[in-house]
Amino acid sequence: MKRHLLALVLLFAVSGSVSVQAQSKEASDSAVIAQLKADQYNQLKRLVYLEAAHNAMKLEVAALASQSDETKASVAETLERLAQSERAINATLEAFAQKFDDQNATITEVQEVLDTKMNQMLLYIGVGIAAALVLMFVVARSAAASAVKKHEVNWNAFQEHLLKSK
Repeated sequence: MKRHLLALVLLFAVSGSVSVQAQSKEASDSAVIAQLKADQYNQLKRLVYLEAAHNAMKLEVAALASQSDETKASVAETLERLAQSERAINATLEAFAQKFDDQNATITEVQEVLDTKMNQMLLYIGVGIAAALVLMFVVARSAAASAVKKHEVNWNAFQEHLLKSK
């Protein structure tokens, strides 16, 4: 019987402690459930916030992609314009180089013509000066010869006059 009593006491003690534990577990479970509900609510709020942020980021990424495409198109158009400008400048420079070469050739030809004319003019001036010197020499000689003849005639006339007056 002691054993039975001891078994009964242990049984009551264990069942009493189980029921106390069950009651305290119920209270602690409801506190845990309330905490879990609060956590779940907070997580739900965070999830809604993150979804809104995600959607906003999607919109920003789409806007950036659109801007990127517009920028690419603008850059491509600008590069095409630059290429056209470069081609136009190159064509202009080639035309200028051709005109410059033509002008240099014309200047060379004009210089050669001027040199030829200058040489001819110097030759004509030299011939003219030589002819003038020869002409002056001939005129001077002719004038000297004429003066000598006149002087002789006058001298002879003077001598005749002197001879006649003596």
